[in-house]
Amino acid sequence: MKTRLVIALAACLALPAAARAAGPAPPVLNGAPGIAVAGGAHVVAVTKRGGGATQLRLVRDRDGAVVRTRVLPANLGVPRVTFSGLTEGTFAGGRRLVLSSSIYDDPGRTTFVVLDTRTLAPLRSIRLSGAFAFDALSPDGRRLFVLHYPQGVNGGIRYVVRSVSLRTGRLEPGAIVDKTEPSERMSGVALARAWSRDGTWAYTLYNGGTSHAFVHALNTRARIARCIDLPWAGDAQSILDGARLAVGAKGALRLTNAGGELLARIDTRTFSVKA
Repeated sequence: MKTRLVIALAACLALPAAARAAGPAPPVLNGAPGIAVAGGAHVVAVTKRGGGATQLRLVRDRDGAVVRTRVLPANLGVPRVTFSGLTEGTFAGGRRLVLSSSIYDDPGRTTFVVLDTRTLAPLRSIRLSGAFAFDALSPDGRRLFVLHYPQGVNGGIRYVVRSVSLRTGRLEPGAIVDKTEPSERMSGVALARAWSRDGTWAYTLYNGGTSHAFVHALNTRARIARCIDLPWAGDAQSILDGARLAVGAKGALRLTNAGGELLARIDTRTFSVKA
């Protein structure tokens, strides 16, 4: 999981096809189906032809009617957090939504916009210098977690976890690292995600490229992280293509393959792995 810095081409050899085609982070979702929000509706973001603006559509679930539209002067989409296509970005019971620009459009600058999902009005715009991708939101909506790719989209799969205050719109000091291994560098592409039942911990399964697979456990309340090493390395990580994470009744994290077969069980109290 935490690996030496690798040359981008070498790192990509052990990655899923989707990651090799797109780069280190999933592209944002532009167009249908959008993302579910409060009030029995979903929001769809569509970049206008020629770029430079995005039309937002609030679509009623029961009949597909577009009940509100708004145009924002930026290229934005719904954040994807895994290469399997999982989208996130809502908080406050679905009454707020964070949209993101894509690192593939402009790796030198990243934009996040917080919306009111009833009116589609922008409440805050956040602009960061560099290539950042949406990672998670704290359950109270006060903090946005992002992945910073310090070498840009062509610099391999190394990333740094940072947090942004949604009150100030600024990066908070320091990277978020596993304090048991603070000097290790993070490298990988996200394959699957699960959340703890209280919405505090985000668990993300990563293919580690030329290193090994891992689960990144992020406590979004306390701004701390743990990295859980898994027993698959290099090409053997292909067993994780299509894998799923789920939190069981007793809080244990279950990792299953595409066919539903149990691959590993992770104790979320001790972070031990039984494969």
